[in-house]
Amino acid sequence: MKQYNPRQSVELFHLLFLSQLGRKVDKKLYALKGGCNMRFYFKSIRYSEDMDIDIQIINKDTLFKNVNKLLSSVPFNNILQAQSMEILSINTPKQTPTTQRWKIELKSKHTTLPLHTKVEFSRREFEDGSIYEPIDSQIIRQYSLTPFMTNHYSIQSMFRQKVRALALRSETQSRDIFDLYLLIGSGNHFELDESTTAILEDAKSKAAGVAFEDFKGQVIAYLPEDQQKEYDDVSVWDVIVKTVITSIGDYQHEVN
Repeated sequence: MKQYNPRQSVELFHLLFLSQLGRKVDKKLYALKGGCNMRFYFKSIRYSEDMDIDIQIINKDTLFKNVNKLLSSVPFNNILQAQSMEILSINTPKQTPTTQRWKIELKSKHTTLPLHTKVEFSRREFEDGSIYEPIDSQIIRQYSLTPFMTNHYSIQSMFRQKVRALALRSETQSRDIFDLYLLIGSGNHFELDESTTAILEDAKSKAAGVAFEDFKGQVIAYLPEDQQKEYDDVSVWDVIVKTVITSIGDYQHEVN
């Protein structure tokens, strides 16, 4: 059996959960977003600590029941055991009409200490650009999983979401800057809606204020070990920030 480090073990749990979620919840009613979407569809090198999903229509109590049923089901736990993992505890600290969060503690035979992750559902109307398609085959092969499909946001939607996250979060996250850098590097030209173009200047300002030490803790620690050294350099971080600010500025010029 393959050996997985803690980041990979958490990622494997996310994939297994996602593969089974469609058996409990209509796949048209949710869309994967955030770091897992970046990783599973757009070849991001950054592992995601948690998994974020947008959901619509299904009410709070029904989702609560269905997710708990999934996490406690014998088939799902047998799947985890086949991967040398088990759930140690489940907490549901936030269950509101807009946000439902599960905190999960895992045990893996590949790691000494328990692993922790969150699965969070945000209830909102989907943005334009959600797509139902297979998870990246490279990720599937890495964990020797059976291919499966899920609903997720397109690369166009991800760029708009990341710009908004960078501009509007009360506490700026270096991962938003890094994710924008990866999206910009894809070579795509992004179409921005009016609400996103209105906050481009705020996004530039926020990007300029993030320190290298934040990048080390929030991003470098979540990169594959063989790539951590490559990015552990303040000059590399300066290039990333400059690239993002310059690209956002280019979109400002297009609008004006």
